[in-house]
Amino acid sequence: MKVKRIDLDDEEMPETVVVELSHDEAAYLALLLGRQSGASAEQVAPGGGRLSSAVYEGLTGGLFNRFYEDGADGALAAMRGER
Repeated sequence: MKVKRIDLDDEEMPETVVVELSHDEAAYLALLLGRQSGASAEQVAPGGGRLSSAVYEGLTGGLFNRFYEDGADGALAAMRGER
């Protein structure tokens, strides 16, 4: 993963971060988040369930469901050389 850009807020603190992920990094993140419950995500950080869901939906809906019939699981199969 590479951090490509950090946008700061009025207090010069990070507000948005643009990152570049490899296929395998993005697949791993989607698979990891897809296996995590909303309750366990909330234990990690306040709003974790919402944040986890947003990242998962962005990766699956915006990427893996477009290119793999089985979504993130199809990406995992590709990582394993099964496709």
